[in-house]
Amino acid sequence: MTLDAFLSDTYRRFGPPKPMNGTVEDRDWPHFFLHRNFLGEQDLAILFNTRRCRYQCKFCALPFKATKEWIGADRVLQQFRNVVQEVRHAIGAFERLTIANEGSVFDDTTFPQDALEQIVRSVRAVPNIRKLVIESRLEFVRSGTLRRLTAEGGKRIDVLTGFETLDATIRDEVLGKREPLDLFLSGLDEIAGGGAELTAYVLFKPSPAMTDEEARDEAEASIDFLTDQCGRRGIPLIIRLNPMYLSRGTPWAKAALSTPSYLPPRLSEVMALASAKQRDGVRIYYGLTSEGLSEAEGTYRGREDFSSALLKQCIVSNSQRPSLGR
Repeated sequence: MTLDAFLSDTYRRFGPPKPMNGTVEDRDWPHFFLHRNFLGEQDLAILFNTRRCRYQCKFCALPFKATKEWIGADRVLQQFRNVVQEVRHAIGAFERLTIANEGSVFDDTTFPQDALEQIVRSVRAVPNIRKLVIESRLEFVRSGTLRRLTAEGGKRIDVLTGFETLDATIRDEVLGKREPLDLFLSGLDEIAGGGAELTAYVLFKPSPAMTDEEARDEAEASIDFLTDQCGRRGIPLIIRLNPMYLSRGTPWAKAALSTPSYLPPRLSEVMALASAKQRDGVRIYYGLTSEGLSEAEGTYRGREDFSSALLKQCIVSNSQRPSLGR
């Protein structure tokens, strides 16, 4: 194998294109981990191998590969140790640690909370890490827990959650989110009370019946809503703008395939909206992966506007630290 082929293969296997759709039977290893550049910060993202999410949203296939059995704190902590051992040569470079489990880390029926607290306390030993990003539905978030974890870890806490869309009908009937807006807003109050930050997923074209124009308008309304609500509460906000993809075997995918007019989002439309919002000062990260759950034609790659040049612009944007006025 030539050197350039070796590097290309290594990048695809261990870099940002690293596959993440496999089932991990060994409970001492997480589903996935990655050292990545997130808006100019070095992030260690770990997708822990725990009991599956209790919610099966209509658009999400991720819980299908997780176990129905309880995985205790000792195994979760071993997963963390194994990841740290794998990335030990970069341990001094990390500025963020992202803790996820394809569900809600704050849900004590899926993620052992004593393991979470031990991980949070241990990160005090890594001075460069300034932020802990913890993924969860907001119904499980409590301000007291956020304040305690901030004190124990000595780091800022950022709650990562799926907002998806402002449209109540799409949330309930198309996505099966089972999270009314008033419940989400109550969660924002908890985040504000805990002195934490928010990173929220927004789906671009969450309904297969949407036109490209409707998709842009709806995503813009969702971003504006989050920006306004977080601004009122003094919550720092990052938007993770995800072009919707057709996730194999989900009710959402079946509905899309039975919709004659269905087309995945156009990446150029996603970029146009993100660029406009970035100019307004909104921090946006493009969610470019389909997590190994879709064929290319079921993603933005299947649209006529797609090119490697467009994709590269998104990747570059994801790696740049937002500046004032951007």
